[in-house]
Amino acid sequence: MKYKTSGTLLLFLIALLTFTGIAQAAPEYEIKKVLVDNLDITGSSFDVKRDSDVLIEVWIEGTGNETIPDVRAEAKVLGYEFGVISDLTNIFAIEGGRLYKKTLRLHIPKDIDASEEYTLRIEVSDKKEEIKKELNFHIDEQRHSLNIFDIVLNPSSRIQAGQALFPSVVVENLGAMKEENIKVTVSVPELGITAVNYLDELITQRQEERRTFNLREESSERIDFLLRVPEDTKTGEYTLKIEVLYNRGHSVLSSTRTFAVQGVETKEVDTVINIDSTSKSTEAGKEVIYKVMFANLGTERGIYSVQVDGVSWAQHRVEPGFVTVAPDATAEALIYITPNSNVEAKNYVSVVRVMLGREIINEFTLNTNVQSATEEQATTSALKTTLAVVFSVLVIALIILGLVIAFRKIGKSDEDEPVTNIPEGQTYYYHPRR
Repeated sequence: MKYKTSGTLLLFLIALLTFTGIAQAAPEYEIKKVLVDNLDITGSSFDVKRDSDVLIEVWIEGTGNETIPDVRAEAKVLGYEFGVISDLTNIFAIEGGRLYKKTLRLHIPKDIDASEEYTLRIEVSDKKEEIKKELNFHIDEQRHSLNIFDIVLNPSSRIQAGQALFPSVVVENLGAMKEENIKVTVSVPELGITAVNYLDELITQRQEERRTFNLREESSERIDFLLRVPEDTKTGEYTLKIEVLYNRGHSVLSSTRTFAVQGVETKEVDTVINIDSTSKSTEAGKEVIYKVMFANLGTERGIYSVQVDGVSWAQHRVEPGFVTVAPDATAEALIYITPNSNVEAKNYVSVVRVMLGREIINEFTLNTNVQSATEEQATTSALKTTLAVVFSVLVIALIILGLVIAFRKIGKSDEDEPVTNIPEGQTYYYHPRR
């Protein structure tokens, strides 16, 4: 029994000496100071902003006589719910009596909770030892800060050309101020389509937690849109742009999302376009007609339309509105222009654009000369006079031609008629006088 007691006492003494040795073996380096964004915050609390980068400088001094290899410095934020916020230096060595500065960078997420205190832990360690320093900091909310939390597309995969795309955007308020009259715009610039909607207001997250406002008020809200993809959209990837305008138009937030379109295949349409005339005359209130002719020399059907610009001085229409021309076929469209009754008598210029789908394939410039009633009568009278002169000349020419033909016939008849008063059996010869 005495032997067992002595053995137990010996083991206790050995453990105590080992523990005392470990406790007395202090690391041969120490953290002298910590700077955050060039401010010495050693031993004090500090503030940082959401969605910001924080520069941390750690000053380490070697306190021993030996060189300590394989040392690292690390900075980390404790308490973030959705991941790890940390940065780690490369391995370095520490010599006694020397001071070292190590730089680390931390990105503070935009969704970190602004209602709690967080801990910044600085760790310096090697293979055997480790020292720590912990500092408290507070998240400082920006006055105006919205965030696009999510973008949802329906359909989510590939959309057919001509179908509707339904984007949904979730916007949240991460700032310290309530936001009102928030304008949200979605667009596809490549396709020329845009939709706009508004959020009346978004309260802050703190207001939502405390429920100091109406229960129906929220710090985040979903807003839905409809975009019609054009029927002639080609197959490919397109970019949806989301823009949020708030803070009375002084702050802008943007994001993008890509989506795929299964479009129509490119068809070969070889077209020849012509017009009967690019210059015509008429009177105020009287209709004039231009004829546009189409010839499709390609291998695919073409669907055309005709647009007329610069006709504010007249009433106009195009019939038919769309012209469908099969391969190796022709068709035509008529442009009706009726000058207003009170327009000034002069030449008016308008532009005709022939479209194949969304593409302009030809343009014509029309000159419509609007004449007064006097000018029209003078033109008509001059035309009648010219026609009368031409008709008279033609009549005289026909009379002369008829006389010439008649005289030729008479001469021929006299030469062929036989002599009846010459005695039979006698022959007469005609000799010219000498």
